[in-house]
Amino acid sequence: MATGTTGAVPPLRAADLYHTGIVVPDVEAAMARMSEVAGYRWTKPLSAELPIRMADGERVLTLRYAYSLDAPHIELVQEVPGTPWTATAHAATHHLGYFCDDVPATSKRLEAAGFALEACAVLNGNAPAVFAYHLAPTGERIEIVERALMPDFPASLHSRT
Repeated sequence: MATGTTGAVPPLRAADLYHTGIVVPDVEAAMARMSEVAGYRWTKPLSAELPIRMADGERVLTLRYAYSLDAPHIELVQEVPGTPWTATAHAATHHLGYFCDDVPATSKRLEAAGFALEACAVLNGNAPAVFAYHLAPTGERIEIVERALMPDFPASLHSRT
């Protein structure tokens, strides 16, 4: 079994990661948005009424969520104000990274879909180059990266260890 940097077996295995969770104000709207810009398919929104223990005590909460059918998997969770499931502008998951073949063209398409350009590299002129960050009005952040920079992503990762 693999060990962590201290030599101890870590409590989690990176290979067990199965989704990235994002708290959103409206699950259906976020599903539609992510389908439009990335082609995700989804489970139906699910709902569970559960007793939840939090720092301020126990409450019964209704949690609504949906999972992407496509990997890497995303879980969209409907916000529940006043709880840990509160959507915070610009502070959900930091970003979801995607490779693309043409950063400037993809950037324009994301802007047209309502994802404002937040930051990007600019090498020649004003057009985004190499990478760009786009932000939805509800806080979801997407990074697009030029695929040619890392044509063999696993090898690139291993070369950086």
